[in-house]
Amino acid sequence: MKKPTPKSSKNSIIKVFVVDDHDLIGIGIKQLFSKTENVKLAGFANSGKEALEKFQLLKPDITILDVYLPDINGSDLIKKIKKNNPSAKIIIHSAYVESNTVVKCFKNGAMGYVPKDSKPKDLLEAIYTVSQGSHYSKGKVSDLLINNYLRNKGKKNILTKRETDITIAVCKGFTNQKIAEQYNISVRTVEAHKANLMNKLKVKNTAELVVYAIKNNIYKIDN
Repeated sequence: MKKPTPKSSKNSIIKVFVVDDHDLIGIGIKQLFSKTENVKLAGFANSGKEALEKFQLLKPDITILDVYLPDINGSDLIKKIKKNNPSAKIIIHSAYVESNTVVKCFKNGAMGYVPKDSKPKDLLEAIYTVSQGSHYSKGKVSDLLINNYLRNKGKKNILTKRETDITIAVCKGFTNQKIAEQYNISVRTVEAHKANLMNKLKVKNTAELVVYAIKNNIYKIDN
């Protein structure tokens, strides 16, 4: 990824809002920003409720938030912020986060992810990248996972309704017999559908079919 060129004009200062329940994080970020000319700390919030209230007042250019807050899950907070502020640019700044959680954050509108153990320059790079409208991911979360989600976002489901139903059943761990009983078809028909699915999607086995379904929003993990 080519590092974006920071904006240096005094008229293009990037206002950053930090949401984290650890005060030391806010202090550290403030010190980091004090060494830059065009990135400034607009405000700090310790909870999701406080973040929603302050966001409307501050109207920040970038919001940096921890996924683990005392009163709300970070992915849900992102969704609430984006509901009333579709153009909000949000970066996840957390210790290791399980990959599915990160994808959910991106799905709800996050544009960047930076682990808390990253170097300060990585956080600044994320701010510059996201401020220019691009997505950014760094560290322990696979870039491939994020990029696959973003690339597939908005793609139409190419499966028929019956193929979709069977795919979801497979993701739930249903046996061929159970699928056959649920849809009142023969086991042989179920096997034929699964073979056609794998051929159409170019996947080799059931595990790859499940991965495809999750990445393409055919099956949601929290179902």
